[in-house]
Amino acid sequence: MNQIKNYISSKFSEELKLIIYLTQNNLESSYQGDLTKIDWDIFLELAIKHRVVSHILKHSTFLAEKIPIPVYENLIEIRLEHSKRALNFAIHAIRIHEEFNEQNIDHCFFKGPLLSIDLYNDIGYRNFRDIDVLVNISNVEKAKEIIEDFNFTCVYPRVKLTEKQKKVNYSISHHYHFVHSIQGVEIELHWNITNPKSFLGLETNNIIFNKQNLKVSNYELPYISKIENLVYQAAHGSVHQWYRLFWLKDFSVLITKSDESELKSAFNLSKKLKLDKTFAQACILSNKIYNTKEINFIESKIKSGLIRTPLNSINTTDLNLKKFIGKLKLVLYRLKLKKDSDYYRELLFRLRTHLSDWEIIKLKDSQFFLYYFLRPFLIIYKFFFRKKS
Repeated sequence: MNQIKNYISSKFSEELKLIIYLTQNNLESSYQGDLTKIDWDIFLELAIKHRVVSHILKHSTFLAEKIPIPVYENLIEIRLEHSKRALNFAIHAIRIHEEFNEQNIDHCFFKGPLLSIDLYNDIGYRNFRDIDVLVNISNVEKAKEIIEDFNFTCVYPRVKLTEKQKKVNYSISHHYHFVHSIQGVEIELHWNITNPKSFLGLETNNIIFNKQNLKVSNYELPYISKIENLVYQAAHGSVHQWYRLFWLKDFSVLITKSDESELKSAFNLSKKLKLDKTFAQACILSNKIYNTKEINFIESKIKSGLIRTPLNSINTTDLNLKKFIGKLKLVLYRLKLKKDSDYYRELLFRLRTHLSDWEIIKLKDSQFFLYYFLRPFLIIYKFFFRKKS
């Protein structure tokens, strides 16, 4: 896989190469680039895009000696701001856990603040954006009411759904999204851990049953099991093309915290779920970019496209897909990640209607079938008219 090193050397900007250098655990060799070529505004932009400020600040000696003081101060300011916000996230995660327990709602946290504690023993280390909590579909609406009672507003969906819309939305979406009206803390309430559900392929009730406990302050909060987390983090980063380096950095840390038997169990589970390509991709990229150990028992053959696509994604500063061609390329890439008929079927079904359609035209449940006929026209409307408004 020398192609990865060659691609980074020839295609990545000096700013991005410096970001990768500074997000290593240890600076074992001297920096080989030319600091005089660094545009420090772009460097800051990339540090924010990849959410790796905490990793960069670990190397204070290098920063103090090599980079402009205003840039260093800016990084510190970003880190302090997130650390302050992280405390609010912790408080709300504990409150939700306590109330869910009180109401007998089985649940499990993943990603977000708990992943930060799990990997770095510091809730403010990762630059996460929300609290992710998973519940069984039978408890979704009850859990939604509890979160709203804590002064959170549901922003996705923005409209109140009818019973028919709720039922269909459970199959084409996988979460509700909330924002605290004062603090800006965000929560995603999941009934499936991925969208579509068949991408990861793990049942929600099994993830909750297999949970481990993670200590947050003086509380024990339910948290996704280690093996399932390894599989999930690889799949999650892969489906998002590893656009942000902090996903890959997290996975590399997970690898270093896992022994060979745990990695074998994770890979075997990935194979069972037909996600061995995503796990192999994650391990290869972690090895070549973050110098994690090579995992010799991984047998999946990864075509160059499944390596080149995430490298291109890491190398861009534009998260938005480029028009129709960009979206088509993303769909084709995601289809290559997992060969599974249920996965393909669920992807197709999601194209037939969407809650964004229901926001434009409000129909009674008895007329719901009309959304399937209106879908092509609503797509055209959103593409041409909503962009201009």
